[in-house]
Amino acid sequence: MVDEYKNILVAVDGSEQSKKAFDEAINIAKRNKGKLTLVTVIDTASFTGTTGGNSIPLMQEVHEKAQNIITELEQHRVTEEQEVHMTSQIIAGNPKREIIELAEKLGTDLIVMGATGLGALSLLFVGSTTAYVVNQAPCNVMVVK
Repeated sequence: MVDEYKNILVAVDGSEQSKKAFDEAINIAKRNKGKLTLVTVIDTASFTGTTGGNSIPLMQEVHEKAQNIITELEQHRVTEEQEVHMTSQIIAGNPKREIIELAEKLGTDLIVMGATGLGALSLLFVGSTTAYVVNQAPCNVMVVK
């Protein structure tokens, strides 16, 4: 077990649980004088088979929504006057794999994420992305409810 978490990755999708995960990650980073990477993954599987074959406008709309999620959380951090170094990324791909790959690339000490997300299927298969990350992560994972 790591004594201090200096490099924390928090995955967010705009759900209430991901907002709680963000708050928890902020607290951990502040206690450990660590840095926080905020990531939103745009699931590209949702763009296959789009009407007319032109998914570019839809992809741009989804990217804007992802940016809004990150901006809202960053503004929340500022209003809370949290002194945490934070960066953010928006990645397109498979959320399960992208979170793991980013954690490996960044040398992450801890991944923080919600138990379930916004996807309708995630409510049926309680946190399939979370379960995958827990089992495949190169570091500790905190699941926030």
